[in-house]
Parts: sequence; structure tokens; C-alpha cells
Amino acid sequence: MSAVKQELIKVVSGISEEESRILLKFAEWLQDQKEELTGNEMAVLKRGEEQISKGDFVWWRDVKRTNV
Repeated sequence: MSAVKQELIKVVSGISEEESRILLKFAEWLQDQKEELTGNEMAVLKRGEEQISKGDFVWWRDVKRTNV
């Protein structure tokens, strides 16, 4: 198993059940993607990852205005 996958397993084992569900949905979505990300999309993703690592994010449930 690669070092990246081992690190991923460590991270996943330390998150809450709710965060695990969110991560699973994202991983399934990511697996379904057939196209490569553009340079701009990669830059946006990297910026988002940096914001999350700094704790600079809000939960969707805290900002949504209606039940969807």
C-alpha cells in the first residue's frame, strides 16, 4: 500500500461519523469522474484545501436557507 493511502487511512480513522459520510460521498463522486481537472479547477481545489486546513470553512447546513 502506498504512503499516501496509509496516510489517508490515518486521517479517516480520526474523523467523526458525519465527516466520514461526507468524505465517502466525495470519494464516490471523485471515482465517478471521467474527465481530468483543468488547470483552473486544480487551482480552485488547491485553494479550497488550503482554506480547509486552516479551518476557514462553514458547514452547508449552517448557511442553507431552505430545506432541499
